[in-house]
Amino acid sequence: MTIRISVIEDEVDFREGLVELLTLEGFDVFGFGTIGEFRIWRLTNHCNILILDRNLPDGDGLDTLKLFDASNNIASIVLTCEGQAHDRIAGMNADADYYLVKPFPIDELVAILRRLERRINSSKKDSSEWVLNSINWVITSPNNIGIELTKSEYSLLSCFIDKPGITISRDDIIKGFGLNPLDYDNRRLEVMVRRLRKKIEDAGVVKFPLQTVYGVGFAFTEVMKAS
Repeated sequence: MTIRISVIEDEVDFREGLVELLTLEGFDVFGFGTIGEFRIWRLTNHCNILILDRNLPDGDGLDTLKLFDASNNIASIVLTCEGQAHDRIAGMNADADYYLVKPFPIDELVAILRRLERRINSSKKDSSEWVLNSINWVITSPNNIGIELTKSEYSLLSCFIDKPGITISRDDIIKGFGLNPLDYDNRRLEVMVRRLRKKIEDAGVVKFPLQTVYGVGFAFTEVMKAS
């Protein structure tokens, strides 16, 4: 599997050079100058590894990591000119996998990426698909646990078929219900998601991979197919 990398870096020459080099290394790389640009791209795309600068025009790069949690399986490397202990601690507290101080040997970055690539590919081999049955309104987990769904729960989950890691906005989900987002109380959606997570986890699933992307919508972080 080709690893997809997002680079968030406002220094144009550095960013373009890094994107070009990593592309030559065989990675699928996308560059962004701001957190906002990345967030817009993220609405309809996914990545496996995030490389980000801390000092960006629209905020601290570490804030980007708050969009995800551990179950998103997105690895992160923080780049910065700040090498003080408290800066490295901030990176670790934000769950960054690595923290590199500029300037750094490019070979070191590539070696880190190869290590993360092995980890990601290994985890992919261990995972399997969720299956959403459109006739019986049942979702079946990778360990073969079947959970009956309500019509609304089925409509919600059908938005994520064949879209692993891609964020679906709240408005698009509400439209999937056949309703107008302007007339719909978003709190109803939040309650539905919370109850659905509990239902599935109560059935014996350790962690249901429907994740909140704060301020945007939701993402299903594993593969789900229709049957």
